[in-house]
Parts: sequence; C-alpha cells; structure tokens
Amino acid sequence: MSTSVGLYGASGVSYVLDQAIDKLSDQETDLTAQASSGMKSSSYAGLDSSSRTAALDLSPQITAISTWQTSISSAQTTLTVTQSALTQISSIATTLSTNLLSLQGNLGQNEVDTIATSAKSALDTLGTLLNTQSGADYVFAGTDSYTAPVTGTSGLSSSDLAESIGTLVSNMGTSSDDAATVLQQATSDASGTGDSASLSVFSSALSVSADSAKNLTSKAVVGNGDTVDVGMVATQSTEGMSASDTSTGSPIRDLMRNLMIVASLGDASTSSSSFSDLVTSLKSSTSDISTSLSAEEGSLGIQQTQLTSQSTLLSTMSTMLSTQLGDAREADAATVSVQLSAVQDQLEASYTLISDLKSMTLASYI
Repeated sequence: MSTSVGLYGASGVSYVLDQAIDKLSDQETDLTAQASSGMKSSSYAGLDSSSRTAALDLSPQITAISTWQTSISSAQTTLTVTQSALTQISSIATTLSTNLLSLQGNLGQNEVDTIATSAKSALDTLGTLLNTQSGADYVFAGTDSYTAPVTGTSGLSSSDLAESIGTLVSNMGTSSDDAATVLQQATSDASGTGDSASLSVFSSALSVSADSAKNLTSKAVVGNGDTVDVGMVATQSTEGMSASDTSTGSPIRDLMRNLMIVASLGDASTSSSSFSDLVTSLKSSTSDISTSLSAEEGSLGIQQTQLTSQSTLLSTMSTMLSTQLGDAREADAATVSVQLSAVQDQLEASYTLISDLKSMTLASYI
C-alpha cells in the first residue's frame, strides 16, 4: 500500500511538478531576457525557423547597402573637393583671358612683363591645385589616386616643358606663320605623349592622350554591380574638345600651355605681327578652355545630384529592410509581457501545489 502511495501519490506528482517548473523557469528566463533586450533571441539559433530565415536573408542586404552608402559618402566628399579646385582653375583661365585681352592693346614692355610674371605665378598655383587631395587621394589622379598628378618639386613654371616652350617663344620670328608654328609645337610638347613624353609634367599614369585619360576616371560602387564616374582626371578630354594641331584635347593641358607661352612673352617683340597673331590665337584657345572647364563643373554637379538621389534611394531601402529584420528579430513587448505574466502565475501555482503536497500525510490519500 505504501509503495502505491509513493509511486502514484506525492512523490510522483512532485516529480511531474518539478519537470513542469523547470520548463516554466526556462520560459520565464527566456521571456525576461526578451523583455529586457527587446529581442526574441541573442542568436539566430534561438529564432524560430521563419524568423531565422528572414534574418539571415536580410542582414547581408542591409550590410551591402551600408557599404554602398559609405562609398557614396566618400565620392561626394571627393566631388566637393574637386569642384572647389576646379572652380579655382577656371578662375585662372578667366584671369588669363583678361590679360590676353590687355595684350591685344598697345602695351609697353613693363606691362607685358607684369602679365608674364602673373602667368608664371598662375602656373605654380595650377600645379598645386592639380595636386589637391581629399584625405589620402589625389582628386585629379583618377584611378591612380595615391600618386600626385603633377610630378617634380620645382613647380610648373620651372619645368622642362616650360623651358622648352619658353625657348620656342624667344626664337619666334616676326611673321604670322611663325606664330602658328610656335603654337603647334607648344601643343605637341604639352601633349606629353610620343616624342614629347620626356617633357610631361604629369605622372606616368596620366601621361597619355586626352581620350585615354578619360577612361582613367575613378568609379564609386553605388549598388549591386552599379558604378558611377567620380571626379575628373587632370589630362582628360572634355565635351567639345578634341586633339588637333592647336589643342591637346585636354583643357587643363591647353591652359598650362597657354600660361607657359604668356609667361615667356617678355622675350618677344610686342610690335611684330607674330606677337599679335599668337595673342589672338591664345585668346581664342583660352575662351574654349573656359567653356570646357565650365561644362566639366556642370558635369561634376550632375554626378553629385545622381549620387544624392542614389543615397536617398538606398536609405529608403535600408529603412524598409531594417523594419523587416526588426519584425523577424525583435520581440513584441506587449505579447512578451502577457506571456511572462502567465508563466509567472503558473510558476506561483506550481510552487504552492508543491508546498501543499509536502504537508500531506497518508491519510490524505484514503
């Protein structure tokens, strides 16, 4: 009789209650953790099958979007720095146009020397601007962003190219044909390719034709397999410009050439027809340069607008995916509160029942 009571009475019921309490205690611990952290589980393993699948699918997408947004942010910074430098380069071209207009008048040698000195100073400023950096990157270097576009430490005004062009100007004859010859030879020297490669003031990566340089533009990854051009390469061609006898095809190279020629005009005869014709050609060329640089500034602005639009789109996608991930991983506070309260009530009832069982005697079963 006592064996039956032990098996089916208090000790049996106590065993069942102990198992139930262990299970309820685990549930209480889990629900308390959810209420505290706001998460269904601290690991994917603790999620149910559907939530785990959703979380594993969404997390990589959110990470990828974050990477693209970082790329866009870096590109926007680069474009802002590039735009500022390019504006200053355009200002150099504008000043040169004004000085060339003055040179078409009857100036004395002192005035010509002053303009030549101004051009020489502008050359060194141009070299500094072309070596502008955004962080560790040279913004006009294209894909070779860790290498300075303009090489040498003496400045553009003292470069081998400047000396070569200076020699051309000082040896210029007095006829119109002489002026055309000087401009054509200076253009060839400034191209920095072929026989003139040794005169290039640019890094080896940028000492290529203007069309080839265009292909060196940096790119930013802004989506799954999507890239956009970022910035401008120092020696690249621009819309409306192409290589010819009087143009390298690159507005910056042409600007550099024109400045070098003007910097050397102090040695030229201002009264000759060749001087007048050369100045007229330079004025026309500089006008084209200003137009091309302005167009490039507009192009950079379009790049910035496109990146801003893409960033906005990615932010929307990220918010949407993060909401879905939250639904999969985050616990519903109200539901957890109700469940935790119910489990605690069950635990309290179980402890009460165990306490009552301990006070029971054999008489309680008969």
